[in-house]
Amino acid sequence: MTQPSIIGPPQGRVSDPVLSEFPLPLRRRFFPLGFPLDLETNSIDVMEAASGCWGGYSARFEDGPVHFSLGVLPGETTVLPAKSTFRARGHLMSVVADAENFVAADFDQKFAFGWVTDCVARDHSLLRYRFLISTAHMLLQQLALAPIHGALISRNGHGVILVGDSFAGKSTLAYACARAGWTFICDDGTMLVRKHFNRYAVGNHQVMHLREDARNLFPELAEYLPTTRPNGKVGLEILTRDLPIVTAPGCSIEHVIFLNRNESGQVRLRPYSSRLAMAWFEHVLSFGTTEVLAAQRQAFERLVGAGLWELSYRDLDYAIGRLERLVDLGT
Repeated sequence: MTQPSIIGPPQGRVSDPVLSEFPLPLRRRFFPLGFPLDLETNSIDVMEAASGCWGGYSARFEDGPVHFSLGVLPGETTVLPAKSTFRARGHLMSVVADAENFVAADFDQKFAFGWVTDCVARDHSLLRYRFLISTAHMLLQQLALAPIHGALISRNGHGVILVGDSFAGKSTLAYACARAGWTFICDDGTMLVRKHFNRYAVGNHQVMHLREDARNLFPELAEYLPTTRPNGKVGLEILTRDLPIVTAPGCSIEHVIFLNRNESGQVRLRPYSSRLAMAWFEHVLSFGTTEVLAAQRQAFERLVGAGLWELSYRDLDYAIGRLERLVDLGT
């Protein structure tokens, strides 16, 4: 007999109107970004989706574990709203797509729970992006991390983070460097590990996201077709194991590069203001307890002790060469 995709409550069970005792018998420990997360559910789809995004990670840190209970029920929802609604106060946070699809988190308890419909659970890409990864990263940020909107690469063990506004070319330059022999850590969503005082950071080294026009720059990407991601962005989503590059789960950051893709002005690398850099890092801090926010700011204060630079460039070859000179010679 085929195993059902959703395991329901036992027959004849006493009424449980808020589903507080609903059985979630499927359990497994995963290690997103190297941190332990205990997942429980009643859905095979949830477990398969979680394995798809975290199955390749192994234990690297002892903090935690964090816990996530995600139940699945038949429901009426077939299409989610384009964006979820996020609300937070202190150690509590809610992420609501609609009445049938939501997550609530208690950071003090290192715990989140939520419910989704069977239709949402069957769409593994949607489930990963809107519920699994976002919830895991919320819990881990509050536990041990500080988030940075930037791409992370390294050369001979020397970490360089590329930051800047959307369309500044972070992912494209990160991949171009990786093709030139650098090590790729992530194309976005870098996380500083707060208790590591050497500015150690981690990221998702298993997947790379590039704009559609990257196929015009890199011939080996011509066969990849653009897809629409669950956030509505159209682009390439590629497993790094299929690319001719070296990857790593993390590195210590020695240089922070603010990108200025300058089409007509002067091409150069120059020092960047520590005050402006700190403001850039802090602007992503939007939720959590006072203690956690203070710890994240302390991690950013250590980060501004790295080399801070603005890179104005027009083409990738110049940018790669200038970064190699900076890492190799310190100038």
